[in-house]
Amino acid sequence: MFSACGSLKEAKQVFLSAPSWDVYSWEALLSAHGMSGQPMVAIYLYERFRSLNAIRVNDHIYVASLRACADAAKVFEGMIIHNHILHSNMHISLHVGSVLVDMYAKCGYIAEASTIFHCLPTKDLVLWNTMIAGYAQFSFHDEALQLFTSMQAKGVAPDTITFASLFKACSCTQAIEEGRSAHSLMLKIGCKSNLVIENTLIDMYARARQLDEAVWIFEAICERDAISWTALMNAYGHVNDWAMAIFYFEEMLREGINPDGATFRCLFMACSHVGLVNEGRLYFQMMIEQYNISPTEDHIICLTDLLARSGHVNEAEKLLLSTPSSKSESALTALLTACRIHGSVRLGRRCFDRAVKINPNYGSFYALMSGIYTDAQEWENVLEIEEMRKNAGL
Repeated sequence: MFSACGSLKEAKQVFLSAPSWDVYSWEALLSAHGMSGQPMVAIYLYERFRSLNAIRVNDHIYVASLRACADAAKVFEGMIIHNHILHSNMHISLHVGSVLVDMYAKCGYIAEASTIFHCLPTKDLVLWNTMIAGYAQFSFHDEALQLFTSMQAKGVAPDTITFASLFKACSCTQAIEEGRSAHSLMLKIGCKSNLVIENTLIDMYARARQLDEAVWIFEAICERDAISWTALMNAYGHVNDWAMAIFYFEEMLREGINPDGATFRCLFMACSHVGLVNEGRLYFQMMIEQYNISPTEDHIICLTDLLARSGHVNEAEKLLLSTPSSKSESALTALLTACRIHGSVRLGRRCFDRAVKINPNYGSFYALMSGIYTDAQEWENVLEIEEMRKNAGL
């Protein structure tokens, strides 16, 4: 009872005060730790419980332990528990099977999850959703769509969780016809939508460049969050209307919604495409000082690209060197590309020397540096770069 209410302290007290500990006592304590955000303790308790050979492990112990492994992303420990189940000669129930699929799927072991899924003789909606979500999460998008088709053929009605995973898969594969069909089905069966689904739908239609439908979904949302606004900004980016992306960022601020890191990434891309250097600098400062968002490698790459494209190559180099992203192949490639566009030979060579120290086997570095020297008609240096490329085995 206490563990069901999430009261870990009371569950411990009841457990320790009991004259003897049966399987239900261990189950309660193990579940309490799992539900209280202490999965590693739950895994330890399972191992401790296993050492007490006098008590037989039941389904509930296995389920709580496997859930803890999933939450802690401890697939090796989960495999050990799975092995215990197999050697116990116990029939794997639908409940245990579902949690095994969930554990393997969340840890990225999709093949193992799929094998267990297909071996289970009976499947409920939870199990179908778990497998579809696992496929979608780890980019097995075609498999997610195929499994949804199989689910329909079996007469299992989807719910909001099914559709959320399905729209994500359609979004990533730009399977717009399948996405539209699923969206129509969701509306037809009266499946209640939510913000997660609506945001995913915006992204799905946006990636397929169906701007009108993306905007229609956005406008229908009553309470939008940062993800909603960012999805709409990206929608305009997909059709190269970056000015509108910036406009909606300002609208978002006027609505009192705080942007997140993904919002600023989209914003910097917009500034780069439109050539708004000063605005990009100000937004970068805003992100750090006003919203306390630490720049990621993506942010640095976008801002480096903005500065470099606009001819501010020295400033771009300074920015890059001030961050851990100075070792990013993408950022260095962006800077080298800008050096070629603007004829910055010396800076290009500095950038190239730094780049090949980080990864001497990245062919684009040599091609760009050779191009910089070719444009400057420095033929001896072109031959030097070609020799370096050959020595690198490229």
